Amino acid sequence: MGRFQCLDCEHEHHAATTCPRCRTQRGQVELCRSHGERHVHRCGTCRTLARSQSGL
Repeated sequence: MGRFQCLDCEHEHHAATTCPRCRTQRGQVELCRSHGERHVHRCGTCRTLARSQSGL
């Protein structure tokens, strides 16, 4: 199960669709499984995930 961070309140959680703290349904950003933070362009795991989500 992935970890996500809400862009509104920055709460980390496991829900991909809604933040359990502020109940917002937008802006849930998946955190990298390798380093536990938001995606960075130089991380190989982040690049692989971005390619798989974009369909490339």
